[in-house]
Amino acid sequence: MRLGIAVVVLLGAATARAESPDQVALRLVNSYRAAVGLPAVKLDGKLSKGCMEHAEYMRLNKDNEAMVGLNAHKQRPNLPGATPAGAECAKAADLFPGVANLEVAIAGWMAGLYHRRPILAPTLERIGVGYAALPDGSVMAALMFVDGKGDAPGWPVRYPADKQRDVPLEFGLEVPNPIPGGRAGGYPITLQFPAFDKVTNVSAKLVDDAGKAVPIYLSDPEHPATTFGQYGVVCVIPKLPLRAGARYDVTIQATWNGKAATYAWRFATIALRAVDGADEDAVLKAINVPSRVRGTVAYGGMMDSATAFLMIGRRETKRYKMLSVLIPVALWKQLARGAAPEKAFAGKTVEIEATPVFVQNTYVNLPISVASQFRVVN
Repeated sequence: MRLGIAVVVLLGAATARAESPDQVALRLVNSYRAAVGLPAVKLDGKLSKGCMEHAEYMRLNKDNEAMVGLNAHKQRPNLPGATPAGAECAKAADLFPGVANLEVAIAGWMAGLYHRRPILAPTLERIGVGYAALPDGSVMAALMFVDGKGDAPGWPVRYPADKQRDVPLEFGLEVPNPIPGGRAGGYPITLQFPAFDKVTNVSAKLVDDAGKAVPIYLSDPEHPATTFGQYGVVCVIPKLPLRAGARYDVTIQATWNGKAATYAWRFATIALRAVDGADEDAVLKAINVPSRVRGTVAYGGMMDSATAFLMIGRRETKRYKMLSVLIPVALWKQLARGAAPEKAFAGKTVEIEATPVFVQNTYVNLPISVASQFRVVN
């Protein structure tokens, strides 16, 4: 189940008006597949009906324990909205409770290990799409997959693709989280083999454009990161977010069904967008786009026991209530050296490297996970 948000380039208004949400989802899924040379898939109305029913089930039970962790993948017949078709979707779908829209959901699924896999399977033929609106304008989202019979060409699948540009920087918040200790990390790099083929003796290396080895986590079928099925996927996760506007070379060695091979390719990351935190239009145009946001700290505080926040930019805005930097407590202690959020950095101008997220159509958040994403300008 997807719980986080990754980068996505928002659609233009004309495109959004011309397409229904399920058509948008189909186009985006096929754009990711086209990037790695895979054929387009089709939208299945019957599958989508079940997914719509399961999305409604998630909406009706959003505050129930049945939505915690992976529980949403199994409908409980005694709960509101449960249906046989919805239950089938639940078992075989990527799920995203409470996401801004389907564009963000699909980009988020692609920013993880487990949820990316079915989208990029060469055998995939049909998808179902479901969504149910919440009061704040966000949606419960479901994307179901049905493979064709027999094998298909295209294995193994590399993503990001060779020579791909504008690759996102960060790993999505995935459940289960394959990163040790539940930490954050860089955008995942995957080499995907058929789900039940034997993949062994895996090693991997990631090198930046300065020729420096990048620290990584490696999860593969022989050594999976969690008890959740790896299903033929080798996943390289940078320990820190990738640098913006940089080139990376990845090399993976693996033995596939007894045959050893080396797979090497390169990709380039997206450049950061410069954003003035006092400019409402600029902030809203940067939603879900990796950015370098500059603003003056007005005040700060604790959002909850695990997260500090700093409000930056203008105190009075028309289209959102506040623009805030969200900082995990452990990172806050490192940045502020013991100072309380209410006092630290007040009046200082800061630059934040983050992806702006619009929450509940009310707040714009800039979540960060490492110190390099925060800089005091004066």
